[in-house]
Amino acid sequence: MKGSSSAIRYPFRRGSVEYSLGTEADHEAVYQTLLHVFHGPDRDTFLGALSDPAYRPDQRLLAKVDGRIVSHAHLTERVVRYGSAMLPMNGVMWVGTLPEFRGLGFAQNLMRLADERARATGRGLQVLTTGMPQFYRPLGWGVCGRQSYAQALSRNLPQVSDGVVEGKGGFWHVRPWRQVELSDLMTLYESQFANVSGSVVRSEEYWRWLIGRRYAHVIWVACQGEAVRGYAFVKDHKILEIASDPAHPQALRALLGRVRAEALERAYPRVTVHAPTNHPVIESFQAAGGRLVDDDLIDGTVSMSHIPDVGKFLTAILPELNRRAAEADATLPLELGIASEDHRWMIHIDGKQSRIEPDKLSRRYLTLSPPSLVRLLMGHSGIDAASHEEGFLASTATALDAARILFPTQPIWRSPLDSATA
Repeated sequence: MKGSSSAIRYPFRRGSVEYSLGTEADHEAVYQTLLHVFHGPDRDTFLGALSDPAYRPDQRLLAKVDGRIVSHAHLTERVVRYGSAMLPMNGVMWVGTLPEFRGLGFAQNLMRLADERARATGRGLQVLTTGMPQFYRPLGWGVCGRQSYAQALSRNLPQVSDGVVEGKGGFWHVRPWRQVELSDLMTLYESQFANVSGSVVRSEEYWRWLIGRRYAHVIWVACQGEAVRGYAFVKDHKILEIASDPAHPQALRALLGRVRAEALERAYPRVTVHAPTNHPVIESFQAAGGRLVDDDLIDGTVSMSHIPDVGKFLTAILPELNRRAAEADATLPLELGIASEDHRWMIHIDGKQSRIEPDKLSRRYLTLSPPSLVRLLMGHSGIDAASHEEGFLASTATALDAARILFPTQPIWRSPLDSATA
């Protein structure tokens, strides 16, 4: 399973096992395999995933024995934000093996092939959600990205009647969205989440597909006159995603008032909102006596990330590293070496002369395991937390200082709407 991506030509065999990329002809067999392994998804959900505008059958990696699919992994393709930079990403989904073929290394081999595939297609990051982190850690994956939400009693949310007057701004109304308002939703999403690391970059085509999946039973919009100033995707007692114009804070209050009224009408004692920890709705829920949950492990699952090619990843985030150095008023040039396993990279930050040099280390360098490295680079754990992890070494105190500037702790968040599809 080792070797360069250029050496792999699909399909190829290892003994009696054939590894191949999926084709349209495999769809029914893939569906039956997923039913046997996961007891789902239902057929409508499976067919809906095939209409993803970024979907191609060859995003599926398959292991076959005597022509039968025995193990499967699906690599979705998205672009996510990393501060001011953007990263092509693979969401790794539906990794599983038929019960009678487990313990033979098929799924591990598919994950190694997923690495090869990511490098070949330029995907700088891989993410997944799992209840089995122990399976992925030896493959270089690290727990990364806390799952955050807030919960409050429904009756404690803002009590706002439809038609509230906000000074001279006119009346506020909250109603279900209309198809012609898609561009308003897109604008609000960008305004709210453009600086949130891990948030998915959404095209208009992706937006239409996402809404068509019907993850929410209603999409509320807060309007002042005809102007849409906020929206909320609501499923039963959960707000899956909420965004509002920061220039119109009353929009958020109006949306929460409508959610409150619906929750009480449907006898939901509590309302849950999914949002990054720095989202204004979190403050609103805490003001309502609610609690914030911000943990690695929630409901038995964790988010994990993997960087298939660290050099390409560092090159892609150079604009953001430059921005952080400038914001910290760091003395330039700023250098930091990173070593992990048998690989080394030197980060050289100096404005337009910034670069990543492979196979080099400066006098300031850090040594980390692959899981610790991904957690540090993504901002899940700062350098102080990383320094307590196994295998960590800092050559100098100035290496720690440089890491604090370049890789500070930051919220990493993907909307539940995107997590379900990536």
